[in-house]
Amino acid sequence: MKKIDSEMKELSGREKSILHLIVENFVQHATPVGSKLIAQNSDLALSSASIRNVMMDLEQQGYIAQPHTSAGRVPTDKGYRTYVNSLMRMQKLTPREQGEIVENLSRFSQDIGFILEAASRTLAKISNLLGVVLAPRFFEGVFERIELVQVAEKRILVVISIQSGLVKTISMELEKDVSRDKLEQTARVLNERLHGLTLREIKETIDIRLKNISVGDTGFIDMIIDSSKVLFDFSVPGDLHIGGTSNIIVQPEFFKKDLTKDITGLLDDREIMIHVLSQEESDDESDEKYVDGNAEKIRIVIGEENRETLMQHCSLITASYNVGEIHGTVGVLGPTRMQYSKIISLVDYMAQALTDTLTPGKMK
Repeated sequence: MKKIDSEMKELSGREKSILHLIVENFVQHATPVGSKLIAQNSDLALSSASIRNVMMDLEQQGYIAQPHTSAGRVPTDKGYRTYVNSLMRMQKLTPREQGEIVENLSRFSQDIGFILEAASRTLAKISNLLGVVLAPRFFEGVFERIELVQVAEKRILVVISIQSGLVKTISMELEKDVSRDKLEQTARVLNERLHGLTLREIKETIDIRLKNISVGDTGFIDMIIDSSKVLFDFSVPGDLHIGGTSNIIVQPEFFKKDLTKDITGLLDDREIMIHVLSQEESDDESDEKYVDGNAEKIRIVIGEENRETLMQHCSLITASYNVGEIHGTVGVLGPTRMQYSKIISLVDYMAQALTDTLTPGKMK
């Protein structure tokens, strides 16, 4: 943030106003912005010649560029960054858009997979760009307790709870009848050995942690070990949900052959998107890429700020949503020419709506 602030001190009031106008006009119309257009459609009371001089100064400082000799100017990544951090006026979602989000998520309130799919499609519809939702990282969930409930002579319900409030129930068939006392002893020792571990730690080390147990039913404990990958898997089908693929490929920016190749390569390789959405922020990441939202901090990565080369003509706006202490990621991907003020509000609202919808007790 300090770097951007120091740059902004060098901009005069006129420069700020003209940069703001160039960004907003280019975002709306996708054509280079000329001095005459600004003079005719602003309250600056400046001649085209005066505006042209200011634009030349902005170009020399790297905020705007001239794609062709006879063309107007377009914002650079630096121009967009300055606009987002210092010049942008936030645009709220309309009540209708807010209602659409809540309605679409509540329609599938009993199935997290459908909820996340609905979220990605709704993001795409409202933004007219690409909506992306990464499922919560359930492997980070912390084990709370296991209960063993006998429902028939040789059938047990295994009820596993994690600290976020999520519960998973699986029926297991036994080879022989197990007494209630043995089940209680088995549950007690399992809770003692697994307490406080993440699901990932349990799946990776359960065979070692449950060695040399002399209480409970050792045969059933062996079944727990053999079935651990299923029992302790709280993930949902499809870690990544993408909506609006057709929206992104029709953006004018991607008509060029090389950029079309980049964006189709990105869409074809889901692992890239999963990696981008799930990577943790490095300690030295500048706070300039964040704005405060109602739900969480909203992260905005513009153009060449993206580490992934296929995304360096794109902007990605993301926020975290929560299921207890577990986090997922929601976002919108599009060209750097996007309506930042609206998309930031959209991502923020969706993150909060997903958190509310996925509050433990409202879903399976």
